[in-house]
Amino acid sequence: MARSRLKKEKDPSLYHLPPQNIEAEQAILSAILIDNNALLDIVEILSPEDFYKAAHQKIFMAIAELFTKSEPVDLVTLAETLINMGCLEDVGGATYLASLVDSVPLAVNPPFYAKIIRDKACLRRLIEKANTITRRCLEDRGDVDDVIDFAEHSIFEISENKINPAFYPLSKIMDKTIDTLEERQGNQALVTGIPTGYSRLDEMTAGLQPSDLIILAARPSMGKCCEASTELLLSDGSISTIEEIFHRQHAELLTLSNDWKFNITYPSDFIDDNKKPVFRVTTRLGRFVETTLTHPFLTIQGWKPLSELSAGDKIAVPGKLDIFGTEAMRECEIMLLAYLIGDGNLTHANPRFTNQNPRILADFVMAAEAFGGIRARGIRTANRSPDVKVAAAPQFAENRLVFSHFLKEQIALKGLSQNQFAKGIGVSPSAVSGWVNAKYVPSLGVLEIISDFLKADLSQLIPEGYAAIAKNSKNSLTLWLEQLRLQGKNSHDKFVPAPIFRLPRRLLALFLNRLFATDGWASVLSSGQSQLGYASVSEKLIRQIQHLLLRFGIIAKIRNRCVKYAGGHRSVWQLDITDANSIRIFTEDIGIFGKEDAIEKVRAAIASKIYKTNTDLIPTEIWEQLAQAKGSESWTQLAKRAGIAGYSNIHVGKRSLTRKRLAVLSEALDDDDLQALAQSEVYWDEIVSIMPVGKKQVYDLTIPDTHNFVANDICVHNTAFALNIARNAAIEGDVPVAVFSLEMSKEQLSMRMLCAEARVDSSRLRGGFLSQDDWGNITDAASTLTELPIYIDDSPDISVMEIRAKARRLKMNDDLGLVIIDYLQLMKGRASAERRDLAIAEISRSLKGLAKELELPVIALSQLNRKLEERGDKRPMLSDLRESGSLEQDADVVAFIYRDEVYNKDENNPNKGQAEVILAKQRNGPVGTVNLTFINKYTRFENAAPGYDSDD
Repeated sequence: MARSRLKKEKDPSLYHLPPQNIEAEQAILSAILIDNNALLDIVEILSPEDFYKAAHQKIFMAIAELFTKSEPVDLVTLAETLINMGCLEDVGGATYLASLVDSVPLAVNPPFYAKIIRDKACLRRLIEKANTITRRCLEDRGDVDDVIDFAEHSIFEISENKINPAFYPLSKIMDKTIDTLEERQGNQALVTGIPTGYSRLDEMTAGLQPSDLIILAARPSMGKCCEASTELLLSDGSISTIEEIFHRQHAELLTLSNDWKFNITYPSDFIDDNKKPVFRVTTRLGRFVETTLTHPFLTIQGWKPLSELSAGDKIAVPGKLDIFGTEAMRECEIMLLAYLIGDGNLTHANPRFTNQNPRILADFVMAAEAFGGIRARGIRTANRSPDVKVAAAPQFAENRLVFSHFLKEQIALKGLSQNQFAKGIGVSPSAVSGWVNAKYVPSLGVLEIISDFLKADLSQLIPEGYAAIAKNSKNSLTLWLEQLRLQGKNSHDKFVPAPIFRLPRRLLALFLNRLFATDGWASVLSSGQSQLGYASVSEKLIRQIQHLLLRFGIIAKIRNRCVKYAGGHRSVWQLDITDANSIRIFTEDIGIFGKEDAIEKVRAAIASKIYKTNTDLIPTEIWEQLAQAKGSESWTQLAKRAGIAGYSNIHVGKRSLTRKRLAVLSEALDDDDLQALAQSEVYWDEIVSIMPVGKKQVYDLTIPDTHNFVANDICVHNTAFALNIARNAAIEGDVPVAVFSLEMSKEQLSMRMLCAEARVDSSRLRGGFLSQDDWGNITDAASTLTELPIYIDDSPDISVMEIRAKARRLKMNDDLGLVIIDYLQLMKGRASAERRDLAIAEISRSLKGLAKELELPVIALSQLNRKLEERGDKRPMLSDLRESGSLEQDADVVAFIYRDEVYNKDENNPNKGQAEVILAKQRNGPVGTVNLTFINKYTRFENAAPGYDSDD
């Protein structure tokens, strides 16, 4: 009974025949036999495989053969053809053919019936593919991405009517080849593919050909890089050099976003740029960074390479680095470090601390006692400030008893005898007997073995530290200072150790509070000006303090001065905080222990005055942007509307603006960009010198979207030809173009294309300094670009599978004609790939497969190896392709972009403003060089002027 019920409950659709319509198939065949012209309406719709009944497939094949030979199709010729094919009887003989004629409806509509047959065939193929997909899923083998890609590819083939047989007979291939040749002969055109817009390049390639993979390669970042020891702030508060980050190949660091705020970013590439000429850029605040001449810095008018900057120019530096760590330390440790770095003598076996303030001395002693295992005692010598010497605590016997008791207890808890315990850790029983009886203690190495064996933390075994139980050991503070690499440092070599940089905000404030208690000061000058400062003979220490203050938003200036010392002179580094807002933050968030009265006087002094600054100002060039924003309105009217007192004269173009003044003006203008600038996290610092420092090892980081990072507390920066091709293909070739941008955002690409199309200086466009003529050109260019079928996807870290899926969908909807990928090395490969070169090899093969599948050209931008710069001739070769030789193998065309002026900066360089497109490989055409004109300020490539022809 139950069995019978189960049978009834089974899905009856499982027993259905595949989708088909025999009557429609008969009607189509009958219509052709009655009127051969009916075949013209359906020959492009149906293929023999679309018929469900095998007999109908063979009949349609015979009809197609007669049609190809331009012979009439009737019962006699059709039967004769089927006899020659050896299948007349298989289809039911002449009798069945005759019966077909009688089955035609009175008002036959061949295209309608053809669609029915085609739809049924499509459903059958979907079932077939679905079964295959299901089977592959059930097998549960291989990479899941492969299964997903196979499933999507299978459905795409059906939707594109491209279910291809395993083999094609040469006769069909030859027919298609002849058709292609006849079409080209009829057109008599040099460009048979998609035009690039560059005449000589189109002559050599005949345009971008369907199914071709084109690798377009150039040197990455054009040599924009920083010296190896350049320091970068990471998201956890720690500091790493750019060289350390390169070797680690991972970092979370700061970048300046378009809203003028700093955010966390992840480099997408880490580049060794070998040794290059380097220049030290020093600013008014005393900050410096060493970079190459091509490395851009942010100015109020946009990013400019160092080669275009000079002393007196203002560049953006961080005004606040709101990054704090999460790694806590004991307060006593933080206080001891601050005191010993400031006024400590670390060159003796036992550290000493010197200070005249009794409160500070007492605070130091209290911290030392809380540290554990040490004692601090005062030493007073003639003509010297009071000293406090730190040494090991004398309670050896007591501490050893604590250790022996705990050890004995742990051995018993393990259920072991002393002999068994000794055997377990590999020592003699007599040694264990000496330990448990507090006669002596094991070495530190053996203690670690005991800790592992008993599963007990060392702090449980020796709560006061090893120095508290070992007579001959260094004291625990000295051992700790050695771990931090501070022990033995003199005053010139002192520095802030790494753990301090990872402290939370409160504990970092505590460190600075006690550090300023040593060599820091707070004062109100006779002029009424308030000042905070710190002095040291250690340059590294001063620069580290400047950086730590910046995390609180405190702007400090570094200067070096010469002072009298011991009958001579010595160099001292001084840190000055004079801006009232920075002083206020310091007094509220940090303070100085032992100098509270001085801090209170400073606080009162700045509270009694209206805040004014002559340092944190917006450069005068901002007036140009304000002029564009206000339009025809007078300055007086704008100032009056903004509520500015003295609105009749606001010193237009003469004085730098305060943030407050810019904020009220931008609010009156309702300008979001200007408001963001007024509330920015940058400080406009003046370059005071640019000095060559010789050739040094340099590195570069590729930063997605923003293309900049903070190096030594200065903002520094990082695809024009491919975009020009995209524009030309869309206009001249009238084909939709898909651009996958893995490095730049869609807004940045749009900005670059607009700049090139409008022929507007890119720096003016980015900075907002546009003339009325510029605006007219931009409006016209935007109108042109808006009409172009160019689609941009700026998804970061995209995989080949995602690109293929998106390209397939675009192909179905908009008849996609060209795919551009910027750039290949940023694409995500399989997680299973053991090496990056293997991942790149797989990516290149997949891109070639995409080009073949969609029958369109794919341009993949790639980087070149840096080693080419070691050659005399910097022109790229195939061997310079980065990361994988398979790029050369898979590509149908490999082209390089070379600009001689990048390497030869002589003003008289005859190749200035020229670019070479080097066709290093072309599977079906010649190789050679195409000369183009490059207009740098427009980021635009154009055909070379007559007389400047390409090399043959």
